[in-house]
Amino acid sequence: MANLITFCRMALLFAILLILNFGGFAGHIVGFFLTILIIALDWIDGVVARLLKETSEFSGVFDIVVDRIVENSIWIYFTSKGIISFWVPVIVLTRGFLIDGIRSVALAKGMTAFGEKTLQKSTIGKVLVNSHMSRGLYGMSKVLSFLSLIVLQALSFPEAESFISSLWHSKIVFLTYTLVYITVAFCILRGIPVFFDSWKFLSSRRFSQEP
Repeated sequence: MANLITFCRMALLFAILLILNFGGFAGHIVGFFLTILIIALDWIDGVVARLLKETSEFSGVFDIVVDRIVENSIWIYFTSKGIISFWVPVIVLTRGFLIDGIRSVALAKGMTAFGEKTLQKSTIGKVLVNSHMSRGLYGMSKVLSFLSLIVLQALSFPEAESFISSLWHSKIVFLTYTLVYITVAFCILRGIPVFFDSWKFLSSRRFSQEP
């Protein structure tokens, strides 16, 4: 059931992108709430997996892969519309590939991204990467960025003029790009401890000699 919910999130993603691209102003209203739904489903599939005891290595990896697909697709979509710089998905994708690559090697050696066998041994790594507060804040910044970008794109339609003044438009623009820059900075900041802690561990003689 949990894996089915995760798969539904991926299908919902493509529906959201189609609605945003072809649905006009009304489509952006629908897309706004569907984006909230796809984020809620990310939390629901985890709850269902624990309640039904469906947690497994596959389900964990599948959930992370879908998270990456959803996040990267949304960044790329708004880049294709010229709303955000192409550097945003470049940075996010580069960080994602690098960190996931490191973690895949560690996983093969019995290590994990989180928990007792995590690669994060430094205090700053545990705070920035593993703590619930850091993960929650990063997740929240992404959610607010995506929703703000949808609102910002919706304001480009003539129908939006009857809903909002030029003053509020400029405030929304400022808020949106502030959230995007904070999210990108958070993405980089959370990736640095993973790289350095992992590099030190993966390059150690003990690790390299383990089967």
